[in-house]
Formats: sequence, structure tokens, C-alpha cells
Amino acid sequence: MLFKSIVIVLTVLSIASMNPVACLGGEIVVRLTGKTDFPGDLSLKIKSIQLERLCFLGVGAKGKLDEKFLGSIENEGVPVGDYQVAAPLAEEQWPVPSFRKSGVLRLKMISGSGLKILRGLKLNGIAIHGRDFYPLLERAVKSKQMINFHNNLLFERLQKYWGPLRISNWDMGRLGDFWARISHPTSEWRVKAVRARPEDIEKFCKPPITKHKPD
Repeated sequence: MLFKSIVIVLTVLSIASMNPVACLGGEIVVRLTGKTDFPGDLSLKIKSIQLERLCFLGVGAKGKLDEKFLGSIENEGVPVGDYQVAAPLAEEQWPVPSFRKSGVLRLKMISGSGLKILRGLKLNGIAIHGRDFYPLLERAVKSKQMINFHNNLLFERLQKYWGPLRISNWDMGRLGDFWARISHPTSEWRVKAVRARPEDIEKFCKPPITKHKPD
């Protein structure tokens, strides 16, 4: 019996050593400033693989952006606390069942002082998205004339249930590739939102000033 137990333990350890990434929980950190110009950033890490500081875009950015939500957390407070990766709600009628490139990474709040803030806004959590959702709609919507309509409809549904935070399409591509590469169970992610100093976020996220030569 003892020998059998030892064999089982050694087998489990052997499997774990063959696939260390799958055996360790990943960490997602959302840093929020409560400011509408430089709202914060997003970082993900699992073992030695990491994707750091994807900047949330502020007011004035082109494409889909929920300025109302940014204004709400500026006035009501930053929703700090613990979250979990979540699937789309049935009410959203989302075209894909989970996060993928050009989609939405939904983070549902489960505990913390920010829970009261989100409940007051009638939101389940926060949602990280890119400029638009066109790639998700290309197969589902046959009429090209209707893609823009459905793109707007998806964003309206997202706003109803989540607090949208926008990243650039470039960063969305990086996030989508990272997510597909690791194939990590959503339940094993440790997710938290923390308060960040606005000057720290601005220093990293502010685009460099480009000096154009006269024609």
C-alpha cells in the first residue's frame, strides 16, 4: 500500500514537471487611477510568461470608448478588489463563448470595497476590449452593410452589464495572442484591481511627442 502511494505521488510530480505552466495559477492585475485621461493599465503573468502594462485609453480615443463609465469611477471611486475571469452573459447574445482576440476579457468582481461601487452602477465587473468587434462578426453577419449596426449593438450590451475599459487594437492583438498561447483554465487566474498613482500611469502611457519636419 505504501509502495503504491509512493508511485502515485511520483507520477503526479512527473506530470507537473512536464507541464509547469498548467500547474500554476496565473495573475491578472488591473491598475486604475480614477482619471478619465489615463485610466490605468493591465498586466498578466503566469510563471515566466508575462504581458505587462497594456494601457487603457482615455477620453478622446477613436473607436468604442465608454466615457460615461470612466467618469463614473472618477466620481464614485475606483472599484478595487478581487475579480474572476468570466464568460459573456446570456443576455449579451455574444457571438463567441469566451475571450479571444478582438473580443472582450470580462472580469467579474467577487469581493472588495469596489463591489459597492459597481453594484451602484448596476454592473457585474469590468471588461477589457479593443477598438471594435468586427472580426467576431465577419462570419456571423452575412451582410456587410449590417456589420456596423451589430458592432454598435454588441457594445451597447457590453455597457449595460460591464464597465468597459479600452485598450488599443495593437495591445488587443498582443493580449489575444498571449491568451491563446497559454490556454490556461479561467478558474485558475487570480485577478485583482488596485489603485494606481495617476502620474505613474501617465508617465508610461502618454504617447511620445512627435516633431514633424516642415514641408
